[in-house]
Amino acid sequence: MTILNELGAERVPTWLATTTNPPLTADIIAKIVNNLILIFIVSLLVIVVIVVTIAVCIVRFYRQKNEIRESATGPRTRFRKRDKVLFYGRKMLRKVRSISAATGKKKKMISKLTKKFLQMKKDHLPTQLHVLEPAAEYLQEDVSNVPDQRLPPEVAYMLQSIRMFGVFERPLFLELCKHMQTLHLSAGQFLFRIGDADENFYVVQSGRLNVFITESDSSTVTLKVVKEGDSIASLLSFTDVLTGHPQPYKTVSAQALEESIVLKLPVAAFQEVFEQYPETFVRVIQIIMVRLHRVTFTALHQHLGLSSELVTAPRRKSVAFNSSPAKRGGGAHTNVGSYEENNRTPDLLDSDYTGQSQGNAGFSDGSQQPGVVRKRFTAPIMIGASMSAPVLRHGGGSSASLGQGMENTYPLSTTDEDMDEAMSTAIEAFRMNLGLEDDTLVKDIIHIRDIPAGAYLTKEDSHQDSGLVYNLSGLMAVTQRDGDREILMYHAYSGEFVGALNVLTGEPSVFTVRAKHYTRVAVMPTSAFYSIMSKKPKVVLHVAHIVVKRLSPFVRQIDFAMDWSFVESGRAMYRQGDDSDCTYIILTGRLRSVITRRDGKKQLVGEYSRGDLVGVVETLTCTPRSTTVMAVRDTEIAKLPEGLLNAIKLKYPIVVTRLINLLGHRILGSWQQSSSIASSSAAIENQPSHVNFCTVAVVAVTEDVPLSAFTYELIHSLSAIGTSLRLTSDYMKKVLGSSILESANEYKLNSWCAQQEDKHRIVLYQCDTAMTVWTQRCIRQADCILIVGMGDGEPEVGKAEKLLEHLAVRTQRELVLLHREGGDRPQNTAAWLNARSWCSSHHHLQCPKKMFTKKARHSDYYVKLIRTEPNVHSDFSRLARWLTGTSVGLVLGGGGARGAAHVGMIKSIQEAGIPIDMVGGVSIGAFMGALWCSERNVTTMTQKAREWSKKMTQWWRQILDLTYPATSMFSGAGFNQTIKETISDIQIEDLWLPYFTITTDITSSSMRIHTHGSLWRYVRSSMTIAGVFPPLCDPKDGHLLIDGCYVNNVPGLFFFV
Repeated sequence: MTILNELGAERVPTWLATTTNPPLTADIIAKIVNNLILIFIVSLLVIVVIVVTIAVCIVRFYRQKNEIRESATGPRTRFRKRDKVLFYGRKMLRKVRSISAATGKKKKMISKLTKKFLQMKKDHLPTQLHVLEPAAEYLQEDVSNVPDQRLPPEVAYMLQSIRMFGVFERPLFLELCKHMQTLHLSAGQFLFRIGDADENFYVVQSGRLNVFITESDSSTVTLKVVKEGDSIASLLSFTDVLTGHPQPYKTVSAQALEESIVLKLPVAAFQEVFEQYPETFVRVIQIIMVRLHRVTFTALHQHLGLSSELVTAPRRKSVAFNSSPAKRGGGAHTNVGSYEENNRTPDLLDSDYTGQSQGNAGFSDGSQQPGVVRKRFTAPIMIGASMSAPVLRHGGGSSASLGQGMENTYPLSTTDEDMDEAMSTAIEAFRMNLGLEDDTLVKDIIHIRDIPAGAYLTKEDSHQDSGLVYNLSGLMAVTQRDGDREILMYHAYSGEFVGALNVLTGEPSVFTVRAKHYTRVAVMPTSAFYSIMSKKPKVVLHVAHIVVKRLSPFVRQIDFAMDWSFVESGRAMYRQGDDSDCTYIILTGRLRSVITRRDGKKQLVGEYSRGDLVGVVETLTCTPRSTTVMAVRDTEIAKLPEGLLNAIKLKYPIVVTRLINLLGHRILGSWQQSSSIASSSAAIENQPSHVNFCTVAVVAVTEDVPLSAFTYELIHSLSAIGTSLRLTSDYMKKVLGSSILESANEYKLNSWCAQQEDKHRIVLYQCDTAMTVWTQRCIRQADCILIVGMGDGEPEVGKAEKLLEHLAVRTQRELVLLHREGGDRPQNTAAWLNARSWCSSHHHLQCPKKMFTKKARHSDYYVKLIRTEPNVHSDFSRLARWLTGTSVGLVLGGGGARGAAHVGMIKSIQEAGIPIDMVGGVSIGAFMGALWCSERNVTTMTQKAREWSKKMTQWWRQILDLTYPATSMFSGAGFNQTIKETISDIQIEDLWLPYFTITTDITSSSMRIHTHGSLWRYVRSSMTIAGVFPPLCDPKDGHLLIDGCYVNNVPGLFFFV
């Protein structure tokens, strides 16, 4: 009844409605609930007690059972504490490969099931770049042996040993070999000795010979030991014989060390051939002068520090013209003195130079009188099939030659009779020294110029055409730069010529020529000289004699010791483990150095191009070859034997210091590179990244690529760096004839292409759209191949592109994607690269709209463009600098909030006209660098950096991002969002500029370099301060990444890896 009263009348059924108990209240209901909870807890405790009691009973039962069993079997062996520690220690430190593998399989299975259950899709994820190692052929030499069975063994030996004969067509070379003789020498017999006529080429067919020099004290020094296949010859002696000035052996002798067979070819045999084929004759002389320029004057000077030792200072000659103002300017034999004390000397190479109230300080025309308007000289431009003037090129400096377009209003006190006499003297001097019968060819092309004291005629490494200069009166100092100081080579007095070597080779000047006193010279422009040479080829001999007679006897000894060899594409120059008996200088072509590890894996060490010294470390340290060096393409090399280096060290001990310095830099550089590569990722290790190319081939992916416009824009940008040349099939047929690409003209085409490579800093080969003969020629000649495609097109492999995998397996290939100006940001670059595993890297180029117009297909449209100054900030200039090894890299270090200064620094760099070609960064530098690479606009970059900085200083964001400090103070979710919103979710390979960032991998305790993948993730990883933000997981391998400043705060070295 009580319960019914508490429930209330309205809650009770009708049959109880007659009860009179009072209704329920809230307190009564609460008491009921509490009672129920108490009953539940007590019941639960009872159950727990019952379970525990049962468990204890079971345990006790089994313990008693075990004790009875142990008592029956005897006492248990004691497990001592130290044994227990040792046991568990080994257990924890043992390898668990099988367990980890099983765990990995379980994780993958769980991950797959989770994704399937949650219906996760990967459609929204961008395409990932698959980094592959280069093909095996890329690092492997060609060991196939295909001898030429059509040539007799003796002829093949001669052809292989003396590469200069390669410029001859085969019938001409066989004609030469008719004069070849075979000599049999016994041990100790002399092949030649001092006093014999130096007029033969020798090639050792079998045996060994010792070539040595005899000093003034009768002591002998070995220059080289000639082995089978090597030659004994001096190209300078070859020039002497052809010019009619043969010389006997003065210090050099050759003696057989064992029974030997030697092939002998008289130099006189060449004279008959040259009479019939003067073009070949001109090319041979140019080859000799190019070798003299690159090996003797350039390589030996740069690497060994030889300067004045290479030339002979002449005696002072009589003054050819006495009425010159130089006579009043001071004595002609006044010492040159120091070349560093006067830093404001007038420079004739600078068009903006003005003297002290004298107008332009260039060369003044001697016939100039007050009130007379002088006429500028403009020589006709000649393009020949086999002897084109070096002036015909896209120059990096002023295009005016020393005799063209330079005027001076310097007041002269000479009369017309004086100038007529000076012109007559100059014409007669040029006629006699060029070996001309009359002065018809020279009288209208020579100009008289007056040079003020201290003015430069030409500067070292200058591409300006100074022409052939004859000193009428005065004194000129010829110097060469060695570090920060200038070394006097010799004085050029009146009656002497200057610039003969540059006229013959077309190379940049190796000397600086400056007027010591007021000097009057006669100038023959290079184009005018080549015009005479096309009519009278023998003038080349006389100009070559002017160069040769200036050389010192020491240079002739060097010339005897050096060999000129040829290495076919894919062949090894030397192999790992070979004896180190010589050093090599690259004349043309490209070499690749590869090391084979103990596990048999090959690794790229480096590449070498024209002018580099190869193998010097092993030669100086007398150790076996540490790498295998092979030819990327057909390569010509000069070989410096070990004996020659020893002879140079004995004669000039100062060279030892230079060699020690060179050796130290090589060893230090290789150590830094190896340590950097060892600490980087496998992608950096295996992908080739070598630049400074001499020849570049350009291939289009599809026909809609504006290839001609692309090459014109690129050659325009290359012209600002050095002399460059663009070659197409149409141009070749126009210059060399329509049949030049036929197999019968193979030698002629090879010779002409080599000549252009000798004359120009870089040669650009534009391939045809199909795989024609010309396209194959371009690929064979190339140091690097540019594969050009449209960035907004489909990443399909073109037809000509597919054949590259078989034709150029060792040539570096680069992908170039063109984008229209004002278009969208690059996308889907990974798909392009995944379809072309043979490409080493890629370049995004934003092209002007004019490239895609119909007018751009015609060459006349770009004639005006070539004459304008290229924009150093354009993408084409960036590609040009990358090809020539002159790129400008920017590395931004860490520093937290101080990274805001990076914005102002980039702005200042741009205002100073300094381009930025590639960017790397760490921590805050990674963020700022990513902004610049994606925007390339200072204003936009500043706005985004400002907005991001404001977000990072908002307290409410930091409070919301706080978390339990198990690994960090903040969860990092807000930090991730701010970075992702600022730089977008793009891939590193889709940036406009090449970019990399550094992180610290705490999983493997190493440094990581990131050049592809998700941009915001790796930027966030590189900005992750340990303890503040949690590490970010690398989506590729699951490793944990934090701030890169812990391992390298300013990673500038990685631009050289």
